[in-house]
Amino acid sequence: MKIFVNHQQQEFASPMHLDAVLDLLQPKNPFAISINCQFVAKVHYGSTILQENDRIEIISPVTGG
Repeated sequence: MKIFVNHQQQEFASPMHLDAVLDLLQPKNPFAISINCQFVAKVHYGSTILQENDRIEIISPVTGG
């Protein structure tokens, strides 16, 4: 299954839950997730099933002045 992660195409098994993809990618905490421009709350990672051509953004907070 083709999924885009931060604008980069990647291949994953199908079907795949969001939490399984995050286990494979190991993003550095803290981060937020959006799928197809929709924020996904952390409590929904395990129940969110990804679809072909979904676009995942892993967003890290930016600090500074």
